Amino acid sequence: MTPTTDGDGTLAEIPLSALEHYAYCHRQTALIHVEGIWGDSAQTVRGDLSHRQVDLPGLTRRAGLTTIRSLPVGSAVYGLRGICDVVEFAGTTATPVEYKVGRYQPDGPADLQLAGQALCLLEAGFDVPLGYIYSVAERRRHPVTISPDLLHRVVQAAEAIRGLLASQHLPAARNDTRCRKCSLRDDCLPDVTDGRQTRPAADLFTPRPLGQWRD
Repeated sequence: MTPTTDGDGTLAEIPLSALEHYAYCHRQTALIHVEGIWGDSAQTVRGDLSHRQVDLPGLTRRAGLTTIRSLPVGSAVYGLRGICDVVEFAGTTATPVEYKVGRYQPDGPADLQLAGQALCLLEAGFDVPLGYIYSVAERRRHPVTISPDLLHRVVQAAEAIRGLLASQHLPAARNDTRCRKCSLRDDCLPDVTDGRQTRPAADLFTPRPLGQWRD
């Protein structure tokens, strides 16, 4: 895979949010970051509402701990760019905190996005041994160890996303339980874009009741 570069030869920047999208679904990543398609659902609206406080830039200091909300970060080495919801600084140690509306999934897609933030903070000269995923649904933080293996997965995902950016084709849909609540389902049409050849060709011109979509 040849990395996508900008006109000056630098790595094409990958949004940190794309790391989570890629870990969740390759086709969703391409629809959002290549095709520019986005749709709202109850889940995405809840996510927007839960981010209102941390989306407001701000800084507080208390007992040797400096907390910055909505902190822009980037990595020139790995071509990453994005905004951390919250970063807590204590001396040379930085701890990113990523807010998610749903329940935490250990070693799930959100961990990859958090590790991408950690990679940017490491490049800025901070120690980042640990990060947190804050689950709004559970109202608690979940610790995530920033291990070399997790950071390596970030680098691999970033390269793979650059491959999607350079590709002329969208990946096949997963067409599984993850599609059920995806806000891009009507654009993705997973029932007819999953690449399976064993069933008869679908009739794209006959409306189907929502209750008959195969999950």
